Amino acid sequence: MDSGILESRKRSDIGAQGASGYLTIDLGALRRNYAKLSSTLAPSRAAAVVKADAYGLGAGEVSRALYAQGCRHFFVAQFVEAVRLRPHLPQDVQIFVLNGLQPGNEIACAEGGVIPVLNSLDQLRRWSDAARAVRRTLPAVLQFDTGMSRLGIPPEERPDLAAGLKEHGNVEILFVMSHLASADEPESEQNERQLAEMTRIAEEFPGFDVCFANSGGIFLGDAFHGVLARPGIALYGGAPTAGVDNPMEPVVRLDVAVIQTRTVPAGARIGYGGVRVAAGETRLATISAGYAD
Repeated sequence: MDSGILESRKRSDIGAQGASGYLTIDLGALRRNYAKLSSTLAPSRAAAVVKADAYGLGAGEVSRALYAQGCRHFFVAQFVEAVRLRPHLPQDVQIFVLNGLQPGNEIACAEGGVIPVLNSLDQLRRWSDAARAVRRTLPAVLQFDTGMSRLGIPPEERPDLAAGLKEHGNVEILFVMSHLASADEPESEQNERQLAEMTRIAEEFPGFDVCFANSGGIFLGDAFHGVLARPGIALYGGAPTAGVDNPMEPVVRLDVAVIQTRTVPAGARIGYGGVRVAAGETRLATISAGYAD
Protein backbone atom coordinates (compact mmCIF):
# COMPACT_ATOMS: atom_id res chain seq x y z
CA MET A 1 0.00 0.00 0.00
CA ASP A 2 2.94 2.38 0.62
CA SER A 3 3.74 2.21 -3.09
CA GLY A 4 0.28 3.49 -3.96
CA ILE A 5 -0.50 0.33 -5.94
CA LEU A 6 -3.46 -1.96 -5.36
CA GLU A 7 -3.42 -5.37 -7.04
CA SER A 8 -6.24 -7.86 -7.18
CA ARG A 9 -3.70 -10.63 -7.81
CA LYS A 10 0.06 -10.82 -7.81
CA ARG A 11 1.59 -11.70 -11.15
CA SER A 12 2.88 -15.00 -9.77
CA ASP A 13 -0.65 -16.00 -8.74
CA ILE A 14 -1.97 -16.07 -12.31
CA GLY A 15 -2.46 -19.66 -13.35
CA ALA A 16 -1.01 -21.05 -10.13
CA GLN A 17 -4.20 -20.35 -8.19
CA GLY A 18 -6.63 -20.35 -11.10
CA ALA A 19 -6.79 -16.58 -11.53
CA SER A 20 -7.13 -15.54 -15.15
CA GLY A 21 -5.82 -12.04 -14.64
CA TYR A 22 -5.15 -9.19 -12.27
CA LEU A 23 -6.20 -5.58 -11.98
CA THR A 24 -3.69 -2.93 -10.95
CA ILE A 25 -4.93 0.39 -9.54
CA ASP A 26 -2.29 3.10 -9.37
CA LEU A 27 -3.28 5.38 -6.49
CA GLY A 28 -0.28 7.58 -7.18
CA ALA A 29 -1.59 8.29 -10.67
CA LEU A 30 -5.03 8.95 -9.18
CA ARG A 31 -3.57 11.54 -6.83
CA ARG A 32 -1.57 13.18 -9.60
CA ASN A 33 -4.71 13.39 -11.75
CA TYR A 34 -6.53 15.10 -8.88
CA ALA A 35 -3.62 17.51 -8.45
CA LYS A 36 -3.65 18.32 -12.18
CA LEU A 37 -7.38 18.97 -12.20
CA SER A 38 -7.08 21.10 -9.07
CA SER A 39 -4.33 23.15 -10.70
CA THR A 40 -6.43 23.64 -13.84
CA LEU A 41 -9.39 24.76 -11.73
CA ALA A 42 -7.63 27.07 -9.28
CA PRO A 43 -8.85 29.10 -7.50
CA SER A 44 -11.95 26.91 -7.80
CA ARG A 45 -11.87 23.56 -6.01
CA ALA A 46 -12.16 19.99 -7.23
CA ALA A 47 -14.49 17.44 -5.68
CA ALA A 48 -14.42 13.74 -6.56
CA VAL A 49 -17.19 11.57 -7.96
CA VAL A 50 -16.81 8.14 -6.35
CA LYS A 51 -20.20 6.62 -7.16
CA ALA A 52 -20.60 2.91 -7.98
CA ASP A 53 -17.76 2.02 -5.58
CA ALA A 54 -15.51 4.54 -7.34
CA TYR A 55 -16.47 2.95 -10.67
CA GLY A 56 -15.52 -0.47 -9.33
CA LEU A 57 -12.07 0.51 -8.05
CA GLY A 58 -12.93 0.60 -4.35
CA ALA A 59 -14.48 3.77 -2.96
CA GLY A 60 -12.77 3.44 0.41
CA GLU A 61 -9.21 3.17 -0.91
CA VAL A 62 -9.79 5.71 -3.68
CA SER A 63 -11.38 8.28 -1.35
CA ARG A 64 -8.65 7.96 1.26
CA ALA A 65 -6.01 8.55 -1.41
CA LEU A 66 -7.88 11.61 -2.68
CA TYR A 67 -8.33 12.91 0.86
CA ALA A 68 -4.56 12.70 1.34
CA GLN A 69 -4.23 14.83 -1.80
CA GLY A 70 -6.55 17.48 -0.36
CA CYS A 71 -10.02 16.49 -1.57
CA ARG A 72 -12.78 17.30 0.91
CA HIS A 73 -15.92 16.95 -1.24
CA PHE A 74 -17.16 13.56 -2.45
CA PHE A 75 -20.18 12.74 -4.62
CA VAL A 76 -21.98 9.40 -4.71
CA ALA A 77 -25.19 8.39 -6.45
CA GLN A 78 -27.14 6.57 -3.73
CA PHE A 79 -27.70 7.16 -0.03
CA VAL A 80 -26.42 3.67 0.82
CA GLU A 81 -23.12 4.52 -0.91
CA ALA A 82 -22.73 7.54 1.35
CA VAL A 83 -23.37 5.42 4.44
CA ARG A 84 -20.72 2.92 3.35
CA LEU A 85 -18.20 5.63 2.49
CA ARG A 86 -18.51 7.69 5.68
CA PRO A 87 -16.42 5.38 7.96
CA HIS A 88 -13.49 5.57 5.53
CA LEU A 89 -13.10 9.34 5.81
CA PRO A 90 -12.53 11.94 8.55
CA GLN A 91 -15.42 14.09 9.70
CA ASP A 92 -14.20 17.21 7.90
CA VAL A 93 -15.40 15.94 4.50
CA GLN A 94 -18.76 16.51 2.83
CA ILE A 95 -20.50 13.59 1.11
CA PHE A 96 -23.22 14.47 -1.40
CA VAL A 97 -25.91 12.16 -2.80
CA LEU A 98 -26.56 12.99 -6.47
CA ASN A 99 -29.81 11.06 -6.78
CA GLY A 100 -31.50 13.27 -4.24
CA LEU A 101 -33.60 12.63 -1.16
CA GLN A 102 -35.63 9.46 -1.51
CA PRO A 103 -38.86 9.08 0.52
CA GLY A 104 -38.20 7.37 3.84
CA ASN A 105 -34.49 8.28 3.96
CA GLU A 106 -34.89 11.78 5.40
CA ILE A 107 -34.06 11.15 9.07
CA ALA A 108 -31.37 8.57 8.32
CA CYS A 109 -29.76 11.02 5.92
CA ALA A 110 -29.85 13.79 8.52
CA GLU A 111 -28.47 11.61 11.30
CA GLY A 112 -25.78 10.19 9.00
CA GLY A 113 -24.36 13.58 8.12
CA VAL A 114 -25.10 13.06 4.42
CA ILE A 115 -25.90 16.01 2.15
CA PRO A 116 -28.65 15.44 -0.43
CA VAL A 117 -28.61 17.06 -3.85
CA LEU A 118 -32.24 18.18 -4.00
CA ASN A 119 -33.83 17.70 -7.41
CA SER A 120 -37.38 18.93 -6.79
CA LEU A 121 -39.52 21.20 -4.64
CA ASP A 122 -40.94 18.12 -2.94
CA GLN A 123 -37.47 17.00 -1.87
CA LEU A 124 -36.77 20.47 -0.45
CA ARG A 125 -40.01 20.40 1.56
CA ARG A 126 -39.25 16.93 2.95
CA TRP A 127 -35.70 17.93 3.89
CA SER A 128 -37.09 21.00 5.67
CA ASP A 129 -39.50 18.74 7.55
CA ALA A 130 -36.55 16.55 8.55
CA ALA A 131 -34.69 19.61 9.83
CA ARG A 132 -37.66 20.44 12.07
CA ALA A 133 -37.77 16.85 13.27
CA VAL A 134 -34.10 16.78 14.29
CA ARG A 135 -34.25 20.41 15.51
CA ARG A 136 -31.29 21.74 13.61
CA THR A 137 -30.43 23.33 10.29
CA LEU A 138 -29.55 20.80 7.59
CA PRO A 139 -27.27 21.40 4.58
CA ALA A 140 -28.33 20.67 1.01
CA VAL A 141 -27.58 21.43 -2.63
CA LEU A 142 -30.12 22.55 -5.23
CA GLN A 143 -29.71 20.93 -8.64
CA PHE A 144 -31.35 22.49 -11.70
CA ASP A 145 -32.01 21.00 -15.12
CA THR A 146 -30.32 23.27 -17.67
CA GLY A 147 -30.98 21.17 -20.74
CA MET A 148 -30.01 17.56 -20.12
CA SER A 149 -33.58 16.57 -19.15
CA ARG A 150 -32.34 14.21 -16.49
CA LEU A 151 -32.12 15.10 -12.79
CA GLY A 152 -32.78 18.57 -11.47
CA ILE A 153 -35.46 21.14 -10.71
CA PRO A 154 -37.24 21.95 -14.00
CA PRO A 155 -37.53 25.54 -15.29
CA GLU A 156 -41.24 25.75 -14.53
CA GLU A 157 -40.62 25.14 -10.80
CA ARG A 158 -38.00 27.86 -10.42
CA PRO A 159 -40.37 30.82 -9.80
CA ASP A 160 -42.18 28.98 -6.99
CA LEU A 161 -38.87 27.87 -5.52
CA ALA A 162 -37.42 31.39 -5.56
CA ALA A 163 -40.58 32.81 -3.98
CA GLY A 164 -40.82 30.16 -1.27
CA LEU A 165 -37.19 29.51 -0.40
CA LYS A 166 -37.34 31.69 2.71
CA GLU A 167 -40.02 29.38 4.10
CA HIS A 168 -37.33 26.71 4.36
CA GLY A 169 -34.80 28.67 6.38
CA ASN A 170 -33.88 25.54 8.31
CA VAL A 171 -32.21 24.23 5.13
CA GLU A 172 -28.77 25.69 4.41
CA ILE A 173 -28.19 25.78 0.66
CA LEU A 174 -24.46 25.23 0.14
CA PHE A 175 -24.56 25.85 -3.61
CA VAL A 176 -26.64 25.46 -6.75
CA MET A 177 -25.56 23.05 -9.45
CA SER A 178 -26.36 21.50 -12.82
CA HIS A 179 -24.83 18.88 -15.10
CA LEU A 180 -23.29 19.41 -18.53
CA ALA A 181 -24.52 17.00 -21.20
CA SER A 182 -21.87 17.56 -23.90
CA ALA A 183 -18.82 18.80 -22.02
CA ASP A 184 -16.55 16.29 -23.78
CA GLU A 185 -17.42 18.00 -27.09
CA PRO A 186 -15.98 21.54 -26.85
CA GLU A 187 -17.61 22.63 -30.11
CA SER A 188 -21.11 21.59 -29.04
CA GLU A 189 -23.53 24.52 -28.92
CA GLN A 190 -25.26 22.84 -25.99
CA ASN A 191 -22.39 23.84 -23.70
CA GLU A 192 -23.00 27.56 -24.23
CA ARG A 193 -26.77 27.12 -23.95
CA GLN A 194 -26.39 25.36 -20.62
CA LEU A 195 -23.91 27.97 -19.41
CA ALA A 196 -26.37 30.74 -20.28
CA GLU A 197 -29.14 28.92 -18.41
CA MET A 198 -26.89 28.36 -15.39
CA THR A 199 -26.04 32.07 -15.43
CA ARG A 200 -29.76 32.91 -15.34
CA ILE A 201 -30.25 30.54 -12.42
CA ALA A 202 -27.41 32.21 -10.51
CA GLU A 203 -29.15 35.56 -11.08
CA GLU A 204 -32.51 34.17 -9.92
CA PHE A 205 -30.91 32.73 -6.77
CA PRO A 206 -28.34 35.38 -5.81
CA GLY A 207 -25.87 34.76 -3.04
CA PHE A 208 -25.38 31.06 -3.72
CA ASP A 209 -22.17 29.53 -5.01
CA VAL A 210 -22.27 27.53 -8.25
CA CYS A 211 -21.07 23.96 -8.92
CA PHE A 212 -21.20 23.24 -12.65
CA ALA A 213 -18.25 21.58 -14.38
CA ASN A 214 -17.79 17.83 -14.71
CA SER A 215 -14.57 16.31 -16.12
CA GLY A 216 -15.00 17.77 -19.59
CA GLY A 217 -16.34 21.04 -18.25
CA ILE A 218 -13.09 21.70 -16.40
CA PHE A 219 -11.38 22.06 -19.79
CA LEU A 220 -14.07 24.31 -21.30
CA GLY A 221 -12.71 27.37 -19.51
CA ASP A 222 -13.12 29.43 -16.36
CA ALA A 223 -16.72 30.41 -17.11
CA PHE A 224 -17.79 26.80 -16.51
CA HIS A 225 -15.89 26.22 -13.27
CA GLY A 226 -18.01 27.78 -10.54
CA VAL A 227 -16.55 27.40 -7.05
CA LEU A 228 -16.53 23.59 -7.15
CA ALA A 229 -16.19 21.10 -10.02
CA ARG A 230 -17.16 17.42 -10.00
CA PRO A 231 -14.63 15.37 -11.99
CA GLY A 232 -15.32 11.68 -12.40
CA ILE A 233 -13.87 9.92 -15.43
CA ALA A 234 -10.83 12.22 -15.64
CA LEU A 235 -9.75 11.28 -12.12
CA TYR A 236 -9.50 7.66 -13.17
CA GLY A 237 -7.54 8.36 -16.35
CA GLY A 238 -10.39 8.62 -18.84
CA ALA A 239 -10.20 11.26 -21.56
CA PRO A 240 -12.22 14.34 -20.54
CA THR A 241 -12.35 15.70 -24.08
CA ALA A 242 -13.05 13.80 -27.29
CA GLY A 243 -10.71 14.03 -30.25
CA VAL A 244 -7.63 15.41 -28.48
CA ASP A 245 -4.72 13.92 -26.56
CA ASN A 246 -5.72 12.70 -23.11
CA PRO A 247 -3.96 14.85 -20.46
CA MET A 248 -4.69 12.39 -17.65
CA GLU A 249 -2.54 9.51 -16.43
CA PRO A 250 -3.95 5.97 -16.67
CA VAL A 251 -4.99 4.70 -13.25
CA VAL A 252 -6.14 1.18 -14.09
CA ARG A 253 -4.30 -1.65 -15.83
CA LEU A 254 -5.75 -5.08 -16.55
CA ASP A 255 -3.46 -8.02 -17.29
CA VAL A 256 -5.09 -11.28 -18.40
CA ALA A 257 -3.82 -14.70 -19.37
CA VAL A 258 -3.66 -15.86 -23.00
CA ILE A 259 -5.30 -19.30 -23.00
CA GLN A 260 -4.76 -20.27 -26.65
CA THR A 261 -3.14 -18.98 -29.83
CA ARG A 262 -3.64 -20.04 -33.42
CA THR A 263 -2.87 -18.96 -36.98
CA VAL A 264 -5.80 -18.78 -39.41
CA PRO A 265 -5.67 -18.37 -43.21
CA ALA A 266 -7.10 -15.50 -45.23
CA GLY A 267 -10.88 -15.70 -45.39
CA ALA A 268 -11.29 -17.49 -42.06
CA ARG A 269 -14.30 -16.36 -40.10
CA ILE A 270 -13.67 -15.38 -36.49
CA GLY A 271 -15.99 -15.41 -33.50
CA TYR A 272 -19.74 -15.85 -33.07
CA GLY A 273 -21.62 -15.30 -36.30
CA GLY A 274 -18.36 -15.11 -38.20
CA VAL A 275 -18.66 -11.33 -38.25
CA ARG A 276 -14.88 -10.91 -38.52
CA VAL A 277 -13.07 -12.20 -41.57
CA ALA A 278 -9.29 -12.50 -41.72
CA ALA A 279 -7.97 -10.31 -44.54
CA GLY A 280 -4.78 -12.39 -44.70
CA GLU A 281 -3.00 -15.03 -42.68
CA THR A 282 -3.63 -13.89 -39.11
CA ARG A 283 -2.27 -14.83 -35.70
CA LEU A 284 -5.04 -14.91 -33.07
CA ALA A 285 -4.87 -15.04 -29.29
CA THR A 286 -7.83 -15.93 -27.07
CA ILE A 287 -7.71 -14.34 -23.63
CA SER A 288 -9.62 -15.31 -20.51
CA ALA A 289 -11.72 -12.17 -20.26
CA GLY A 290 -15.07 -10.90 -21.43
CA TYR A 291 -17.23 -13.86 -20.44
CA ALA A 292 -17.78 -15.70 -17.18
CA ASP A 293 -15.97 -18.69 -18.66
